[in-house]
Amino acid sequence: MKAVGGLYPSLGQLFKSQSELAHAGCMSVRRLYDCLNGIKTFTRAEKKAISANIIAKELEKRPINEKKIADAQEAYRGRFDEIYRRKVG
Repeated sequence: MKAVGGLYPSLGQLFKSQSELAHAGCMSVRRLYDCLNGIKTFTRAEKKAISANIIAKELEKRPINEKKIADAQEAYRGRFDEIYRRKVG
């Protein structure tokens, strides 16, 4: 996925599509759209689900990107907004 846009642009590098990201967060695509554009906010459970999905996907890759895993672990522990709201690059 090129750019998710909105409030969480860095999530665009981690998922192929918005439906994949919505599935990772156990939400509808419409709810995801609303969260990405600031209309609604991600719940704590949605943030944890997305972070856990990022960790699981990264552990399947070779070589493993330790930075992505460390960021996702921090996001899982409660720093989701600080980690994924930042701009790409």
